[in-house]
Amino acid sequence: MKSKSIILALAVLIMACSITAISAESASVGDYTFEIPDDYKSTDITDTQATLEKDDTHAIVVIFADSVSSSDDAKANLESKGYTFIGQNSYDANGYSVNQQNFEKDSLTVYSYDFEMKDGKYCVITYTIPSSEQPGENDDNPVTDIIKSLK
Repeated sequence: MKSKSIILALAVLIMACSITAISAESASVGDYTFEIPDDYKSTDITDTQATLEKDDTHAIVVIFADSVSSSDDAKANLESKGYTFIGQNSYDANGYSVNQQNFEKDSLTVYSYDFEMKDGKYCVITYTIPSSEQPGENDDNPVTDIIKSLK
Protein backbone atom coordinates (compact mmCIF):
# COMPACT_ATOMS: atom_id res chain seq x y z
CA MET A 1 0.00 0.00 0.00
CA LYS A 2 2.86 2.33 0.82
CA SER A 3 4.39 1.83 -2.65
CA LYS A 4 1.07 2.81 -4.31
CA SER A 5 1.06 6.07 -2.33
CA ILE A 6 4.64 6.83 -3.35
CA ILE A 7 3.88 6.09 -7.01
CA LEU A 8 0.75 8.27 -6.87
CA ALA A 9 2.69 11.11 -5.21
CA LEU A 10 5.42 10.89 -7.86
CA ALA A 11 2.83 10.92 -10.67
CA VAL A 12 1.21 14.04 -9.20
CA LEU A 13 4.61 15.72 -8.81
CA ILE A 14 5.59 14.93 -12.41
CA MET A 15 2.26 16.24 -13.69
CA ALA A 16 2.55 19.43 -11.62
CA CYS A 17 6.07 20.07 -12.91
CA SER A 18 4.99 19.63 -16.51
CA ILE A 19 2.23 22.26 -16.35
CA THR A 20 3.42 25.63 -17.62
CA ALA A 21 1.78 28.98 -17.24
CA ILE A 22 0.00 30.12 -20.37
CA SER A 23 -0.01 33.83 -21.00
CA ALA A 24 -1.00 35.89 -23.99
CA GLU A 25 1.71 37.52 -26.04
CA SER A 26 1.58 41.29 -25.95
CA ALA A 27 2.73 44.05 -28.28
CA SER A 28 4.04 47.49 -27.36
CA VAL A 29 3.51 50.38 -29.76
CA GLY A 30 4.81 53.70 -28.48
CA ASP A 31 3.26 54.24 -25.04
CA TYR A 32 0.57 51.57 -25.54
CA THR A 33 0.49 47.84 -24.89
CA PHE A 34 -2.15 45.31 -25.89
CA GLU A 35 -2.55 41.55 -26.09
CA ILE A 36 -2.08 39.89 -29.46
CA PRO A 37 -5.20 37.81 -30.24
CA ASP A 38 -4.96 34.02 -30.30
CA ASP A 39 -3.63 32.55 -33.57
CA TYR A 40 -2.14 35.92 -34.65
CA LYS A 41 1.54 36.86 -34.66
CA SER A 42 3.18 40.24 -34.94
CA THR A 43 4.92 40.75 -38.27
CA ASP A 44 5.91 44.41 -37.95
CA ILE A 45 5.90 46.81 -34.99
CA THR A 46 6.98 50.46 -35.08
CA ASP A 47 6.51 53.41 -32.71
CA THR A 48 3.07 54.14 -34.22
CA GLN A 49 1.66 50.87 -35.53
CA ALA A 50 1.61 47.09 -35.30
CA THR A 51 0.78 44.59 -38.03
CA LEU A 52 -0.58 41.23 -36.92
CA GLU A 53 -1.23 38.29 -39.22
CA LYS A 54 -2.91 34.93 -38.87
CA ASP A 55 -2.38 33.89 -42.51
CA ASP A 56 -2.54 35.42 -46.01
CA THR A 57 -6.20 36.50 -45.67
CA HIS A 58 -6.45 37.44 -41.97
CA ALA A 59 -4.65 40.60 -40.82
CA ILE A 60 -5.00 43.31 -38.19
CA VAL A 61 -3.23 46.67 -38.28
CA VAL A 62 -3.27 48.81 -35.11
CA ILE A 63 -2.31 52.47 -35.55
CA PHE A 64 -1.92 55.17 -32.89
CA ALA A 65 -1.96 58.77 -34.13
CA ASP A 66 -2.17 62.33 -32.84
CA SER A 67 -5.09 63.01 -35.21
CA VAL A 68 -7.22 61.20 -37.74
CA SER A 69 -9.36 62.29 -40.63
CA SER A 70 -13.10 62.24 -40.11
CA SER A 71 -14.99 58.99 -40.66
CA ASP A 72 -16.55 60.54 -43.77
CA ASP A 73 -13.10 61.40 -45.17
CA ALA A 74 -11.80 57.90 -44.44
CA LYS A 75 -14.87 56.40 -46.12
CA ALA A 76 -14.43 58.61 -49.22
CA ASN A 77 -10.72 57.69 -49.38
CA LEU A 78 -11.42 53.94 -49.37
CA GLU A 79 -14.27 54.28 -51.86
CA SER A 80 -11.94 56.19 -54.20
CA LYS A 81 -9.60 53.15 -54.05
CA GLY A 82 -12.35 50.78 -55.17
CA TYR A 83 -13.67 49.62 -51.81
CA THR A 84 -17.45 49.22 -51.49
CA PHE A 85 -18.98 50.59 -48.28
CA ILE A 86 -21.25 47.92 -46.74
CA GLY A 87 -22.18 49.30 -43.33
CA GLN A 88 -21.37 51.15 -40.17
CA ASN A 89 -21.79 50.49 -36.46
CA SER A 90 -20.93 52.22 -33.19
CA TYR A 91 -20.46 50.54 -29.83
CA ASP A 92 -18.68 50.90 -26.48
CA ALA A 93 -15.72 48.74 -25.50
CA ASN A 94 -13.49 49.18 -22.46
CA GLY A 95 -14.76 52.73 -21.94
CA TYR A 96 -14.11 53.77 -25.55
CA SER A 97 -16.77 54.87 -28.04
CA VAL A 98 -15.82 52.84 -31.11
CA ASN A 99 -16.89 53.72 -34.66
CA GLN A 100 -16.81 50.77 -37.08
CA GLN A 101 -17.01 51.05 -40.88
CA ASN A 102 -17.15 47.98 -43.14
CA PHE A 103 -15.87 47.70 -46.72
CA GLU A 104 -15.47 44.96 -49.34
CA LYS A 105 -12.98 44.54 -52.18
CA ASP A 106 -11.51 41.53 -54.00
CA SER A 107 -13.31 38.88 -51.88
CA LEU A 108 -12.05 40.48 -48.66
CA THR A 109 -13.94 42.45 -46.04
CA VAL A 110 -12.13 45.27 -44.26
CA TYR A 111 -13.50 46.41 -40.91
CA SER A 112 -12.14 49.79 -39.84
CA TYR A 113 -12.47 50.80 -36.18
CA ASP A 114 -11.52 54.19 -34.79
CA PHE A 115 -11.79 55.80 -31.38
CA GLU A 116 -10.22 58.50 -29.23
CA MET A 117 -7.86 57.28 -26.51
CA LYS A 118 -8.08 58.57 -22.95
CA ASP A 119 -4.95 60.70 -23.51
CA GLY A 120 -6.49 62.49 -26.54
CA LYS A 121 -4.64 60.46 -29.19
CA TYR A 122 -6.49 58.24 -31.63
CA CYS A 123 -6.44 54.55 -32.38
CA VAL A 124 -7.40 53.10 -35.77
CA ILE A 125 -7.63 49.33 -36.18
CA THR A 126 -8.25 47.61 -39.48
CA TYR A 127 -9.31 43.97 -39.51
CA THR A 128 -9.24 42.11 -42.84
CA ILE A 129 -10.85 38.70 -43.36
CA PRO A 130 -12.32 36.77 -46.31
CA SER A 131 -15.79 38.03 -47.31
CA SER A 132 -17.14 34.53 -46.70
CA GLU A 133 -16.43 34.88 -42.94
CA GLN A 134 -18.10 36.95 -40.24
CA PRO A 135 -16.00 39.01 -37.80
CA GLY A 136 -17.90 37.84 -34.72
CA GLU A 137 -20.07 39.92 -32.47
CA ASN A 138 -18.56 43.05 -30.92
CA ASP A 139 -17.69 41.16 -27.73
CA ASP A 140 -16.30 38.16 -29.60
CA ASN A 141 -13.81 39.31 -32.21
CA PRO A 142 -10.06 39.93 -32.07
CA VAL A 143 -10.38 43.71 -32.42
CA THR A 144 -12.53 43.99 -29.30
CA ASP A 145 -10.01 41.76 -27.52
CA ILE A 146 -7.27 44.24 -28.45
CA ILE A 147 -9.37 47.21 -27.31
CA LYS A 148 -10.20 45.51 -24.00
CA SER A 149 -6.53 44.78 -23.32
CA LEU A 150 -5.20 48.28 -24.16
CA LYS A 151 -2.93 49.77 -21.52
